[in-house]
Amino acid sequence: MRLRTVAKLGMVLSVVLFCTAVGFYGFAKLSLTDKSREINLFSLVPADCIGVLESDNINYFLNEFPQLNYSEELGNFQFPGLFNYVLGGLNEYTTNTAHGLSSKMSRVVVSFHSPGTPRDQVVYFRMGADDKETLGDMLLERTPGSFLPKKEKYRGKNIAVYPLGNNDFLAVYSEAGFYVVSYQKSLIEKVIDAREDEEKALSNDPVFAKAMQKKKTHNFLTLYGRTPSMPFLPFLQDNSSCWSEFDFHMNSDVVYLTGDTFMPDSCGCVNQMAEKLKNIPDIREDSLIISADKDSMADYMEEAYERNSRTLFNECVANLSRDAAFMLVADMNKISRNPERFEPYLPAFLLENAPLFHSFILSTQLSVVNDRLSHIMVLTYKD
Repeated sequence: MRLRTVAKLGMVLSVVLFCTAVGFYGFAKLSLTDKSREINLFSLVPADCIGVLESDNINYFLNEFPQLNYSEELGNFQFPGLFNYVLGGLNEYTTNTAHGLSSKMSRVVVSFHSPGTPRDQVVYFRMGADDKETLGDMLLERTPGSFLPKKEKYRGKNIAVYPLGNNDFLAVYSEAGFYVVSYQKSLIEKVIDAREDEEKALSNDPVFAKAMQKKKTHNFLTLYGRTPSMPFLPFLQDNSSCWSEFDFHMNSDVVYLTGDTFMPDSCGCVNQMAEKLKNIPDIREDSLIISADKDSMADYMEEAYERNSRTLFNECVANLSRDAAFMLVADMNKISRNPERFEPYLPAFLLENAPLFHSFILSTQLSVVNDRLSHIMVLTYKD
């Protein structure tokens, strides 16, 4: 698999790797006592991270993305940061050595940390028997000159520091079953703290654990962020206590982001949401509809259904659910020209990347069923 293919995956992952406001499984205690048990990578993630990305099969997305209709248009996008360096280099290296990524190594977690720059990332791999040697060889191949990694100790654990040139370094921590890398040794030290002290790990977060009670299908890609799915929602003043999930699903013309927002049991936020929805203005103009009024939403959808053969925008409106509590449909060109206007309604990672998705129409809905707060965001390709 070529590095160019990895770059094409950036369209989907861009919403993750540029997020600054988003920073966004039940956990079981795991053991390494025998080969039938695998490390829970979230027991390594520092609890104060601002977002987490997980895929159980990153190879699936690397293979699928080039087949999508919008892949060529977005294929030149290069997502920045550690994920690109490690995964891109690893795919290039394993392709050249003709053995590819193992199924275990294809399970990837990325955590994002304040202040949210591309350097504030940690990448976690599960490792099979031969994977540690493969990844180590790749890093050595990319190390300039004949330098060997420097060995350092933290809490009795070994950290290998690889020079990368341009006065940059890559810090690596590994034990049986996992491999963790970061540009910042201080973040690796926080990973070791989480490994040694359970209360410092994300797997100990009771709100995040709610999200992990949901069963995942195979070949998933999910972003979790410490943020409401829609900023107007009435959460605690400190939104870091809630988590929102965004499951990515793709077909030839559409990208779906679906999921729930999870809150502390004591916050009572769902009960407050009805009042917030009453304050949302009802807006209808060229290439834009915003509404939280049931009657208005029904009228917009009915009219669009009668006219849906005329424009893709009307088709997107007509296909929405009649049971939602909130809807927004907008041409991403309109959003990219004035992102501040949409700050109450959309996650920051979408607003910051609106120009990237200029060839899409965004359809967003929010639903409340049995105190469950669910959202769906659909990006429909215009050509």
